[in-house]
Formats: sequence, C-alpha cells, structure tokens
Amino acid sequence: MRVICAGLAVAAALAAQDTSSYKATTVDINGNRVSNGPDVTTSSSKTGSDSTQFRRSINGSLVPVERAEERVVREDASGKVVERIVRHYDPTGNAIGTEKVVIEERKDSGGNSTVTTTKYGMDINGRNQVKERTTTQVQVSGGNQTSNTVVERTTANDALQTVEKQTVVTVKQGGGDGYEESAETYRRGPAGDFYQATRRVKEHSVNGNESKDNIAEYEVGATGRLELHGQTVTTAQKRADGSQEVSVDIYGKYVPGVYNDRSSMQLKEHQTIERRAGPGDSVVETLSVQRPSVSDPNRLGPPQQISETVCKGKCDK
Repeated sequence: MRVICAGLAVAAALAAQDTSSYKATTVDINGNRVSNGPDVTTSSSKTGSDSTQFRRSINGSLVPVERAEERVVREDASGKVVERIVRHYDPTGNAIGTEKVVIEERKDSGGNSTVTTTKYGMDINGRNQVKERTTTQVQVSGGNQTSNTVVERTTANDALQTVEKQTVVTVKQGGGDGYEESAETYRRGPAGDFYQATRRVKEHSVNGNESKDNIAEYEVGATGRLELHGQTVTTAQKRADGSQEVSVDIYGKYVPGVYNDRSSMQLKEHQTIERRAGPGDSVVETLSVQRPSVSDPNRLGPPQQISETVCKGKCDK
C-alpha cells in the first residue's frame, strides 16, 4: 500500500498530468476470465512520468512488480536529458533492486542527433556503477535517415567494451508515408572480432485508411551465413467508427511439432487484433490467434482469444 500511495504522491506533483491504467485478461478452460499479465498504471506530464506494474501475489493481494519514475532534467533547443529510476520487486512486493538510466539527446541545426543511454546498477557497496552504455548517432538527409548504434557493457575489470553494433537505414518510398528500413546487427565473437548476426528488412506502405508492414528477419544459419529465418506481414485498417483491426501473419521455417524438409517459410500463426471504444473513456483491445495443428500442419485451426486488454484514461493509439 505504501508503494501505491507514493506513486500517487509523485503523480500529484506532475503538472497537467495524463493518467492511464491497463488491465489484461484471458479466458481459462472453464470459460472464466482471469488475469493475463501485469496491471499497469501510469501518470505523465511534460516534466516526467510514473508507471507501476502490479500482479496478484500467491495470497491474492495486488503487489508491485516494477516501478519506473522518469523526470526531465533539462530540455531546450540543443537537446534533452531524462533520468529514469526503475525499482524491481520480488513476488511478495518487497524491493529487491534499483536501476538508474540516464538518456541524453544532443541535436544540431541540421536535424542530426546523438542519443546516449547509460544504465547504472548498484554494486555490493551500494554505489552506482555503469553497466551498459548505448550511443546512437542519427543523420538525416532529405527524407532519408541513417542511424549507427554502439552498445558497450562493463567487463569483469569494470571497463566498458563494445559488444554490439547496429546500422539502420530508412529510405522514403514515393511521395507518401511509405518507406523501406534495413537494420544490420553485428556482435562480438569469441575471438573478439565482429560478425553479422542479424538483418531485418521492413517495407511500410499506406493506402488510405490501411497500412501494411512486411518484415523479413535473417539470422546466421547452419552454413554460417545469413538465412531468412522469419517473416511477419501486418495489415492495419481504421474503420469509420474509429475502431481498428490489425491482421498479423507470422511465417517461419520451423513450426512446433511439424517437420519441414523444404526449409521454406510456413504460416505458423495468424493474429487478429481489434481495438474499439469501450464503456466510458476506455479502449478495449482483443487478441485472437489461429495456429496449425500437428495433424493438419497446412491449415489453420479455429480462432482462440488469447487476451483482452482494457485501458482507461489517456490510452496509447
């Protein structure tokens, strides 16, 4: 109860705050609606935010799982500095650790920017030590954008070492909102050299009230080269009444319980996501899935509702 009161006290101090609460449920085998995932309450304003995740403990009481407090330290034309404090709790709601994250964004007059995210963790003496630092440099040229990211983590001797690099290139397509995005990730190998671990290609198109995303993901295969590992096709359509339906087809080489001797992409899951206005100021989102069975791997089974999430207050689109 002390945590809830503290969260409300911080929220009350935020000027012109927006509040929201998320609660996800699912239907069990007996047809009863039960909790599915943590409940989330959030309050935010221009100067900061306070978000807490709650779960039911073994005795049925509502206890915190994680709480993130964020405040804007500085914001002007040259950039922004944000400090985030993340508190973690055990299954009974007792605090077990705190993590500090500092996000610093620097901008130039040409629209380019550098974002440095530094994560701190407490050592055995209670002092904050740098655990990870991520630096992203973004360059803009016309409607295109290139970002280069370097991830550093602390080694055993407390020195930062680069463990991952990523390059993302976004190119606008046509004169509308369409674009193509290519992301390549390199990771440090056992010998200290960097190898290309993943590649992700996304094509985004918009046609009236409908948008489509086609994402292809490549990973290192048995030959040591990048191979197509999975593909996701998402189609979102806004209806005249303000509701939205999202259709997601997930393809993979390997479907659980099904032998694939062709190494070709197979449809392993179809998701249907519906978002609509609920009672009062709430927004209701339902997620249903269809999957193939072992006996009939080439045909999707009937839809099954996985979850229903209700948001009240200032809800994300």
